[in-house]
Amino acid sequence: MNRKPRILLVNSNTSAATTEQVAQAARALAPDAEFTAIESRCGPAGIGGRADVVISALATFEAALEAAPGHDAVVVACFSDPGMTALREVLDIPVVGIGESAYLTAAMLGARFSVVTPGLRVAPMVHEAVQAAGLSSRFGGVTLVDDSVILSENRTPLLVEGVARAVATQSAEVVVLGGAVFAGLAQEVAAASQIPVVGSVEAAVVQALALCRLQAGRATIGSYSKPRRKTMTGVAPVIAKHLAIGGDA
Repeated sequence: MNRKPRILLVNSNTSAATTEQVAQAARALAPDAEFTAIESRCGPAGIGGRADVVISALATFEAALEAAPGHDAVVVACFSDPGMTALREVLDIPVVGIGESAYLTAAMLGARFSVVTPGLRVAPMVHEAVQAAGLSSRFGGVTLVDDSVILSENRTPLLVEGVARAVATQSAEVVVLGGAVFAGLAQEVAAASQIPVVGSVEAAVVQALALCRLQAGRATIGSYSKPRRKTMTGVAPVIAKHLAIGGDA
C-alpha cells in the first residue's frame, strides 16, 4: 500500500463524545493512518446488556455499510463487537472489533488475562465472547469496577484499583480495559499498575492496520461466504443494496 491506510471507526452507541474520544486515541496511536469516526444514528447512548447489543448491532451494520466505501478496514468500536461478524460476511475489507482484538492481543502478552470493566450484566457476555475467541483456558475472569467510572473525570485510579484486584484474585498477568470509553488510558493505567494493560480501542486499531498491511484478504468460503440474496421488507436502502434480491452492491 503506497498511501496512508484509511480506517473507519464505528462507535456502536450514539454518544458523539465517545466517538471523539475513540478518534483521538486512534490518531495519537497511528498518525500514519487516516481515520473516519462515526457513531450509530439510533439506539442506546451506552451499551450495557444484551438488548442494547441487539439494537446497536443493526445500527452499526447499517452505519458501517454506508460509510465503508473508500476505506481499507473497519473497526467496530464497542466492546461487545455488535455487528462485527455480519459485516465480515458482507464487506470485502477487514472488520475488527475492539473486544475480540483486545482478547487476542492480551493472549500474546501473557499466559493469563482478565478484563476490567463496569456493568454487572456485561460480565457473562464477556465470558461468552472470550469463549467464542477460543481463549477460555487463558481467561482469569471479569473484574467489575463501579459504573461511576464511565462519567468520572479521574478514571485512572478506579481502573488501577480494578487491575490490582484482577492480579490479586484472578492471577492475571495482563489486563484488558473493557470499553471504548477507556480509549487513551491504557498506558497511564499500565504505568501505575506495572503490568501490561491493553486498551481495547488501541488493540483494534493496531489489528486493523496490520491486516491492511498484510493484504491477505478475508475468507470467502464457509461461514464468511457472501450471503444469498433474499426478499426483504422495510430494511434500510444500504442493507437492501447488499442483501436483497435486486440490490446492486
